[in-house]
Amino acid sequence: DVTAQVQQQAVLEQERNAQRLAAGLKKSVLDALAAPVAILDAEGVVFDGNTPWQDLLAGQGSRYLDICRHKLGLDDDVLKSLADGLADVLAGRQGRFSLTHSEQTAASDALRWTRIMVAPLQGAESRGAVVMHVDVTESVAAEERIRHLVHFDDITGLPNRAQFRERLLEAVALASRHGQQAATLVLALDRFRAVNEASGYTTGDRILTILGTRLREMLRLSDTVARLGGDQFGVLLLETDEPRDIAQTARRLLDLVGQEINVDGRAFHLTASIGIAVYPDDGDDVDGLLQGAEAAMHRAKDLGRNVFQFHDPSLNERVKAQQQMEAELRLAIRNEEFVLHYQPKTSCRNGRIVGLEALIRWQHPQRGLVPPAEFIPLLEATGLVVPVGEWIINAACRQVAEWLKAGVSCVPVAVNLSARQLSTGSLYHTVHQALEHSGLPPGYLDLELTESMLMDHVEEIIPVLMSLKGLGIRLSVDDFGTGYSSLSYLKRFPLDALKVDRSFVQDITADPSDVSITRAIITMAHALKLKVIAEGVETEGQLGLLIANHCDEIQGYYFSRPLPGDEIKQMLLRDDQLPARLLRLGEKERTLLLVDDEENILAAMKRLLRREGYRLLTAASGEEGLEVLARNEVDVILSDQRMPGMSGVEFLRRAKDLSPGTVRMVLSGYTELQSVTSAINEGAVYKFLTKPWDDAQLKENIAEAFRRKDMSDENLRLSEEVTVANRELAGANARLQALLDQKQLQIVRDETALNVFQEVLQMLPWPLIGVDDDGMIATLNTQAEELLAPQGVLLGVEARGVLPPGVAAAMQVCGTEPVLAQIDGHPYRVLCRTMGMSSASKGKVIILFPLGEHGG
Repeated sequence: DVTAQVQQQAVLEQERNAQRLAAGLKKSVLDALAAPVAILDAEGVVFDGNTPWQDLLAGQGSRYLDICRHKLGLDDDVLKSLADGLADVLAGRQGRFSLTHSEQTAASDALRWTRIMVAPLQGAESRGAVVMHVDVTESVAAEERIRHLVHFDDITGLPNRAQFRERLLEAVALASRHGQQAATLVLALDRFRAVNEASGYTTGDRILTILGTRLREMLRLSDTVARLGGDQFGVLLLETDEPRDIAQTARRLLDLVGQEINVDGRAFHLTASIGIAVYPDDGDDVDGLLQGAEAAMHRAKDLGRNVFQFHDPSLNERVKAQQQMEAELRLAIRNEEFVLHYQPKTSCRNGRIVGLEALIRWQHPQRGLVPPAEFIPLLEATGLVVPVGEWIINAACRQVAEWLKAGVSCVPVAVNLSARQLSTGSLYHTVHQALEHSGLPPGYLDLELTESMLMDHVEEIIPVLMSLKGLGIRLSVDDFGTGYSSLSYLKRFPLDALKVDRSFVQDITADPSDVSITRAIITMAHALKLKVIAEGVETEGQLGLLIANHCDEIQGYYFSRPLPGDEIKQMLLRDDQLPARLLRLGEKERTLLLVDDEENILAAMKRLLRREGYRLLTAASGEEGLEVLARNEVDVILSDQRMPGMSGVEFLRRAKDLSPGTVRMVLSGYTELQSVTSAINEGAVYKFLTKPWDDAQLKENIAEAFRRKDMSDENLRLSEEVTVANRELAGANARLQALLDQKQLQIVRDETALNVFQEVLQMLPWPLIGVDDDGMIATLNTQAEELLAPQGVLLGVEARGVLPPGVAAAMQVCGTEPVLAQIDGHPYRVLCRTMGMSSASKGKVIILFPLGEHGG
């Protein structure tokens, strides 16, 4: 009975029909979609797709990502995001994934936006995915239009009040985070209602549009201009720390509004009133700043319009005073009211004046000598620093040249450069002309640049400095330590010296950190063969410490304040110098510092040690000991432990920071083992001695301390010599390696050239033979080998012995006209040329031209 089997087959056939119907239905639905759809297997390979997919991309049996890369041209970032999302869907880690990207259409510059949607393939025996590419360009454009309408003014295209408030909120947060200022300006057109009423609102709107475009083009990219409504515009200025900068921008805005606007052949002339509020002084939130700026704007209208006003009235007076000073500075340039004073630099080795720094002063006709701090920032802000800087260079060169001609034993003069001078592109010409016109030898001019100027535009400034250095002048870094450069980075610049900023010198006798920083700068600068000059030296203690730490030169009020040229000339004629007692002259004295609060103890030790040949210094307290140490170069310190105010151990700890090269010992009648042991372990104390002392033993301990100091100094000297030798050796090795690299590169190039030459030889259609200086055949091409085959092996054989007579004859008259020759009954024109005319090659090259091919 097969009834059951027939029924089962009928059911199966119905199921297959249903599946075919469902599959056909799904296929019809997919084909009806306008978007391309692809079906992927678990490996990401396309095994099916709807009609739009086949029409657009095809690629059945190809990897989906390969199709996206090669046919759609997706960039690497989009492709990576798509690959990660697809992998997560295929692995079951993510249900659905979508990605929207843009691409430029081939026909125009317009962008086309596509959203790629990936979903897992449901009901399959193995994992897979369905991918659909939907064009969402119109949706994106609609969203952009909506966003633009919400945030931008539909007449001018500028940000509207809502967007301006958002940007002002961001600016306040940014300024608060960085401790900066931000300025809010409200600009209202004066009597603009009359323009609308007389000419119509359409004309008024066109005027607003033109004005908005001009405002946007005038301001920096970091600033914001918006239409707040009606005839009002808002302006947001970032990073504006000086009221004069804000005032300058406000004045430019008023000038711009006053420019003629033409609409339909009619000319309109407008004015505006501007109110200014500055964060954080005039308000620390959006509403406060806007209200403050609007209030100031109304005050500007009350003052007669076409003016600007700060919310803070005191700023108006300040800006007015600065504008007055700017006008007076321009007059000062024309009337030659500037003069130069000079501050000497002195050598720490011999105490003599070795340099001058030229410093500008303003001799005002009413106010007298104006301090530089009052007018130099204004010179920088207005750009007047460029012509004034040129005047300084010329005046300094003329003055030193005059002294030299008068027979004064003169020294180099340093001139400070500004960032604007470096960026003008005319600095080289200015310096060259100043030297040429004054007749000053280039070595007498030193240009000083600040550390920040060097580091802000490294690549642009190096060629400028190299060209200046080519003139023969000196270059120095001013205010070193206030920026973010490293000494090793300064190797890139052609510098001669650096000046340690006065902030490190000011507290050098009291702050161990400043001593350590200054010492490190001096040591590293010397390693780079740079001279070190300390600025702001005002006390003997500062000078003593700088000399002890091997500073080269000092500059400051301790030796001299800046003086007029006539007084400096007299100093040079007198040969004024630093006190000789402070300098490292002749053989170094062995100096011992004794510190004890009991006078009888100090007196007893001085009597005991006076015949030992030491230079003895004394102090009655730790504080006094630090002062003595700051003024003198000390080798050994012997200090009491129990002293009022500062213990011996604490004093020696600070002495170690102040002068780490000293040998330090404690002498005490009390056994405070814990503090002394701790000091010994950390290196602050070398040895602990007890009271009462044995005279012979004490003298021996002190002598041993000096021997230890001598050994330490000798080790330091040897270490410095080794460092210098290693540096020179490293330089020599680097130069040798560079030479070897160059030679190796040349060898590679020569080999390449030889290979190219060999290929060219083989490609020539005429026989070619190369003969070396010794007359031996060095090379020949295939055509020459075939022509001269009966002669046997030719390479390395003497040419005259194997070459046909006519060819050998051509070698005798090499360099003249071609020679005719017969080879195997065929005529040839033989051309011979000597090599080496335009290269290092030697020998002769011979080319044989068959006469039958070249017409005789």
